[in-house]
Amino acid sequence: MSTILEATDLTKHFRSGGGLFHKPTIVRAVDGVSFAVRTGETLAIVGESGCGKSTVGRLALRLLEATSGSVKFEGKDLASMDEDALRGLRREMQMVFQDPFSSLNPRMTLGDIVGEPLWLHGMGSARERRERTRELLSIVGLRPEHAQRYPHEFSGGQRQRIGIARALASNPRLVIGDEPVSALDVSIQAQVINLLEDLKDRFSLTLVIIAHDLAVIRHMSDRVIVMYLGKIVETAPTAALYAEPLHPYTRALLAAIPLPAPGLRAERKLLEGDIPSPANPPSGCRFHTRCPFAQARCREEEPALRDAGGREVACHFYETLPRADAERAVAIPESAAKRRRMALYREHRDRQESDAAAAAPAATAGRALEPSA
Repeated sequence: MSTILEATDLTKHFRSGGGLFHKPTIVRAVDGVSFAVRTGETLAIVGESGCGKSTVGRLALRLLEATSGSVKFEGKDLASMDEDALRGLRREMQMVFQDPFSSLNPRMTLGDIVGEPLWLHGMGSARERRERTRELLSIVGLRPEHAQRYPHEFSGGQRQRIGIARALASNPRLVIGDEPVSALDVSIQAQVINLLEDLKDRFSLTLVIIAHDLAVIRHMSDRVIVMYLGKIVETAPTAALYAEPLHPYTRALLAAIPLPAPGLRAERKLLEGDIPSPANPPSGCRFHTRCPFAQARCREEEPALRDAGGREVACHFYETLPRADAERAVAIPESAAKRRRMALYREHRDRQESDAAAAAPAATAGRALEPSA
């Protein structure tokens, strides 16, 4: 497949603080990230909060100016474009933001929000834009008459659907979702994920999904990039990553996924310690301060992202690490307090059922005495 988006040695450093007697602090949010997105695929970028994945998404669309490095969309260097050329190219690249509440203008109606990209790019007449807006609202599961309402009249899941409709308005080829379901309830997350998958097939989209929960992207992504403290530590096809993670950090992320079965848990050892500050990252491998397999070389030499048989991993010793077997589920023994709570619950439930059964004949008799209309 052809490459639609390519980032090379992408770096973004932020300056923080500083003054007359103090030097500013340099925060290394993204530090030398390179990746390519193939046309028609779904690429997931995952990692803990603060690893730089959202910054990568904004750099990819030039919503932030990179400190160094380059981003190319279909071979066109975004950094070398002037504002007019970049504005025309933005029709092809859109973003769904993380917060469905702050990403929508509370003073604009849904019709204005979804139709704004059409107006900005001069697409169609006023009547055609209104019709397109109503069509987009229907596509994402909202009613066309909702176009006259305001964002505060909708739930979080509905607002995220509005954001998706706005992103689709200009018929883009690439859509980047910055944690599009992290602010939603679990049941609503599934609806939005299914919607994104359906829209990808319907409009032939290329998706880049940014997430911190590997369970969210397991069934919708083709490849996964794992980031830690501004660096890529592993990239692999989704099936291979979940079957056998190579990097210790990837193993820890997968181990943190809860088992979908009450009364069961996995025998696993989670990471200890806090994420180091991106303003003062550790020497050598940035993960060595939390890695259970770290050695002296890890503290001195930074590992390069190298080929590992159809995938890439940044670890000096991944070949010699113990095999990452599937977590073994074990039953959690019930405590005496839990058994007592369950006994009280069953007693309360039986009492309610008994009271409801006794009240049923009285209610029937009462209705028989009521005068007919």
